[in-house]
Amino acid sequence: MTTDQNGNITSCQGLYGWAEVQDYGSYGYALSRNHGIFVQDAWTVGHGVTINAGVRIEKEFLPAEDQPAGGITKPINFGWGDKIAPRLGGAWDVFKNGKLKLFGGYSVVNDIMKLNLAISSFGGQYWQNCNYALSAANLSALVPALNSAGRYCVGPDASSQANWAGGTTPAGLTFLENQNFRTFPTTCATCTATEEGVAPGLNPYRQHESAIGADYQLAKNLALEARWDRRRLDHAIEDAAIFNPNVGETFVIVNPGQGADQTFDGFYKFLYGVSSGCTATTTPACPNNFPAQRNYDGVEIRLTKAYGGHWAGMFSYTYSRLWGNYSGLTSTNIGDAGGGRNSPNNSRAFDEPFFSYTDAGKSVSGLMPTDRPNAFKGWTYYTLDEGKHNSTDIGLFAALYSGTPQTSILDIGFAFPGAFPTLVAGNGKWVDVTQDPNTGAVTVGNPRTLRTPWYDQADVNLGQNFKFRESKAIRFYANFTNVFNRRAITAFYPLMDSQFASMYIAPGGLSLFAGPPAYAAYEHPYDIQALMNSVPTNANCPTPANPNTTCNAITVNSQYGKPYLFQLSRNIRLGLKFTF
Repeated sequence: MTTDQNGNITSCQGLYGWAEVQDYGSYGYALSRNHGIFVQDAWTVGHGVTINAGVRIEKEFLPAEDQPAGGITKPINFGWGDKIAPRLGGAWDVFKNGKLKLFGGYSVVNDIMKLNLAISSFGGQYWQNCNYALSAANLSALVPALNSAGRYCVGPDASSQANWAGGTTPAGLTFLENQNFRTFPTTCATCTATEEGVAPGLNPYRQHESAIGADYQLAKNLALEARWDRRRLDHAIEDAAIFNPNVGETFVIVNPGQGADQTFDGFYKFLYGVSSGCTATTTPACPNNFPAQRNYDGVEIRLTKAYGGHWAGMFSYTYSRLWGNYSGLTSTNIGDAGGGRNSPNNSRAFDEPFFSYTDAGKSVSGLMPTDRPNAFKGWTYYTLDEGKHNSTDIGLFAALYSGTPQTSILDIGFAFPGAFPTLVAGNGKWVDVTQDPNTGAVTVGNPRTLRTPWYDQADVNLGQNFKFRESKAIRFYANFTNVFNRRAITAFYPLMDSQFASMYIAPGGLSLFAGPPAYAAYEHPYDIQALMNSVPTNANCPTPANPNTTCNAITVNSQYGKPYLFQLSRNIRLGLKFTF
């Protein structure tokens, strides 16, 4: 550890920094038995009117793994009355000859839960990091060793060291601590040391959908369809926490912004058994938590050519809008593990209440990362007969999409690369940032909508079929995806601050370790330009005695705003299929 001239610790590192032995993995298996019953019927009313109605009910649970005697074995357990999904639809044959059909429908959809929570939150995963101050330059001497259980870094508490080859800690390493990210505080009523708690009255992950449309037959094999879709999220299931300076973060599974997680103070009481002293009416105030929101509206016009004369085809145009504060079970926010984080029901979206607030003290709800308002799609398929037994088929798919909106993110209150991203201007809003190379002064522009370029792609499928007996055939095929090798930019790098400098802005001069007062500051308006020009940089800035000490400017990430992700390049897949 390094110290200043007065002996105060300034950072936990040695002459050459620090070393970490990360021990992460899963063991055992997760098994869940879910049951569902679905009933549907259709009725014809008068002439040309058909009504469909149905209902689906389900019973499911998520298991907990590796639990001690008396542990909670089914942390999430939905009974037959919890997941009821009605469906209602109708169609009208206007001219009673099949040429014009009007239709509509409404449905409720409950998600079948994935086993990710059972693995990562309910005891099926281990994650411990053993940290050391590094004061030796010989990195080749740092050789961790597996113990009999196949673990590098294990132990019951923060004083347990890693296992090393030879049985002794290499020279030049000073042990700091063992961090166990899969042991849990037990302060809430449903929390145990081996699994996250679950908020009482948890509702299933559910959305409802509505659709209306018309289908008109233009010719024998040609139809025109127009359709409007509306989808709304009712309940999400995610993990959430509030930082307590005396405990740390206690994560529990909640319906974000609902039930136990509806108010800041109510959630704090559930987590820690005492009031935070910060409510929507106190000074300082902690506003209520925002519910998960994911809204979609879209209008599609589709022209379809049924197979005839050796070919079929389809062309469609969709105008749509996708907005909210929650991208769904697979996170599409770049700040969440680089985008595409496949952690259903425990992403970073609601891990901290202030993640849902902008620098204006409002909800981050806005255009989602996959919003593409204009989408043109088409495909065609042609079959060339070559005698009685052989044929060649050619397929083409093409798409042209609007670019996706980009979102600026910035670490607030704490620096943990990629793990504390806050959408300071909201979803779908970009902030231009520049830094003077001489003075370091940071200038922040007004939020704007920035989209990636238009995305276009064409795929080609070729197939050759040989039928040599009634029941036997051979098919050779080649699939060409992105045949023209287009390389559109699909994302710009969104993190303003450098991940290597471990910096963050501190509204109100408070880091996350201040507890509820910090949340009050983070969830009300603040000036990000002023804060980016004076950021906490070490234990002495700002000083505890003067939290308003003027510190240095943040280090703006040199990658910010640069192209980050691209369209996948051309791929060719060859195949042989034998049917018998």
